[in-house]
Amino acid sequence: MNNFIIIEVGSTNTKTYLYEEKLKDLGTITIEFRNNYKLNKRIVESDLEKLYEHIESLKKYNYPIYVFGTSIFRNLDNLERGKFLKEFKDATNLEFTIVTPEMETELTVYGVVSKIDYPGKIAVMIGGSASTELSIVENKKIIETSHNNYGVMDVCNRFPDINEETATSLLEDMVNDTLDMTNIPDNKADILVLAGGDYLTFYETLNYPLKVNRFYLDPKQHWYMDSLTMDEYNEDFFYHKSLLEVQNDNMENRSLWSGTARGMRICICAITKAVNAKYIIPTRISMVYGIIEKIKNN
Repeated sequence: MNNFIIIEVGSTNTKTYLYEEKLKDLGTITIEFRNNYKLNKRIVESDLEKLYEHIESLKKYNYPIYVFGTSIFRNLDNLERGKFLKEFKDATNLEFTIVTPEMETELTVYGVVSKIDYPGKIAVMIGGSASTELSIVENKKIIETSHNNYGVMDVCNRFPDINEETATSLLEDMVNDTLDMTNIPDNKADILVLAGGDYLTFYETLNYPLKVNRFYLDPKQHWYMDSLTMDEYNEDFFYHKSLLEVQNDNMENRSLWSGTARGMRICICAITKAVNAKYIIPTRISMVYGIIEKIKNN
């Protein structure tokens, strides 16, 4: 039996998965690699200790552990990268694979399109703390990519009022400002798939009106909503719902309902406009699906 554990170490969230013939999400922990790097101009030891402790806690499974890092780790210079990789190997006896934006896009898009049958173009957005990747796919192949050097944290820093109980900046202005920073693709798509995060929890908890996917069959992409309705519900989330109220209703995952949730809404709206999408498909698909295939094949 080909069983193993995959850890995705991001700028802020570290996600862990168990693969035992099928995928099981072992949860997410918060390690503020990006913010602490900005403050200290280096990866701080306390963040590494949290990661090492997390890895140690997973050894009870007695399965191989594969560790992949994105975002902040890509930006390390050669000296920093070499020092970090050596220290990580010495501390854990594991390899740390730094995933390039191109690798992350390829792996995540694979998880979206590999098992579906759709005749038209599909846009896939991969949202993150520090970057937003966009791919246009046709016949299961990426035909155009757009790397955007902004993410949720950048949007939150540009519009700090969205971190307050209710926002004051106009949503349309914030979306257009973010759209101005977006590399607009030449190709357009009616369908925008949201990948690289837990978008379903957001939609389900705030009761966005989801409908059964009528475009193609895939249990990982079971729901959709139209972009006009999404805009209406976004307005409510920004100006009528208190963040504290939402957080109190979601004690088990309070971090998801900080101001960063509004920041992600702005990124999604900007990308929706960039590709002229009419329909939004929220998913929990990440690059882990592509990673699984690579591990199994190797």
